[in-house]
Amino acid sequence: MKEQKGIVEIRAGSIDYFGVGAIEKISDILKTYKGQGIKRAAVVTGRSSYRISGAWQRIEEALNEEGFEFGHFDGISPNPTVDQIDEAVRELSPLDAELVVGIGGGSVLDASKVIAVLLKNRGLNARDLYVKGKRPYSALPVVAVNLTHGTGSEIDRYAVATVPELKDKSGLALDCMYPEYAIDDPSLMLTLPKEQLLYTSLDALNHLVEAATTTLSSAYTEMLAREGIKEIAKWLPLAVKEPENLNARYWLLYASLLGGMAIDSGVVHITHPLEHTLSAIKPELPHGLGLTVLLPSVLRAIYPAKKDLLQDILMPITGKFSSAKELALKVENWIFSLGVTVKLRDIGFSEETVEEALQYLMASQEGGGSLYLAPVKIDRELVKRIYTESLEPIG
Repeated sequence: MKEQKGIVEIRAGSIDYFGVGAIEKISDILKTYKGQGIKRAAVVTGRSSYRISGAWQRIEEALNEEGFEFGHFDGISPNPTVDQIDEAVRELSPLDAELVVGIGGGSVLDASKVIAVLLKNRGLNARDLYVKGKRPYSALPVVAVNLTHGTGSEIDRYAVATVPELKDKSGLALDCMYPEYAIDDPSLMLTLPKEQLLYTSLDALNHLVEAATTTLSSAYTEMLAREGIKEIAKWLPLAVKEPENLNARYWLLYASLLGGMAIDSGVVHITHPLEHTLSAIKPELPHGLGLTVLLPSVLRAIYPAKKDLLQDILMPITGKFSSAKELALKVENWIFSLGVTVKLRDIGFSEETVEEALQYLMASQEGGGSLYLAPVKIDRELVKRIYTESLEPIG
């Protein structure tokens, strides 16, 4: 059995301390900033995972030991909105922070990066970035302490937020939003509920599949997908059976990291923008679950253009397949075997809400969004077919 390694330092846009015990590197990171004259930190979290995971106890201790003044905003929810981001900026602005420390999963880390931009560029708000298209070139430095094995947000330049009145959940990508430091410690993920264990790992699977099959894909993203999907196929079923298996968490976190690197290079295509619209309409929908529900139908749609590559990278999950429907069925059955058996109708969507989602999606992608990086021609009928097929099991 492949064993977990010691802490390693990975440089991929950010300096990432990866491995069991990596949380102890927080002191070294803060010492580095202190040596640069930085002494005020804005801490951004959700409501509880930062404490439940054990991360906060060590980080708060390190902040105090190094003499940092810090403020704390704990109001970031899953599928964060531009209003939450602006609220965080208002609350944290009086501190005049010089550093942002984000502690959480993808939603918190995405929000932390945007907050770092807005604290540096006073006078702008989140809608200026997500609606008006303003693009600042600077941000406060970010330390991203990751608490899930799903998004890769700790090492990439992306940040997703919802504009509620537009039902538009979209990604912002700025080079200034790369975290300077990241901490990936699998021991912080042992407290993830079973659903989040599944949804975040399946989010990573979608990152790898999409980045390997966009029009921007390369041998590099294909290699990352091949390696990452192999690890997910091997370790996710074990992690479901043995939630405290630290070795399984390590390799799922490794696959998530590869997924973050992959989308940072190759971007995403169909599954993500379709899901973003669904969770903009229903913010309670976990992002990873929405992606997972859509994935079999998306694979069926892109099969004609990427048959050989899909056979290559998905072999550990599907074995051999000879048609688009067989591929979709095999992936769906594997997902079901993990315990994720819901489809869109189970989540509260219907033919009528599919039409609503279609309207908002096409409006949000007008002018060229990531949807049009798909390897097949995108039109309204294809998108409608994917949504409609995903209402029920393909089988």
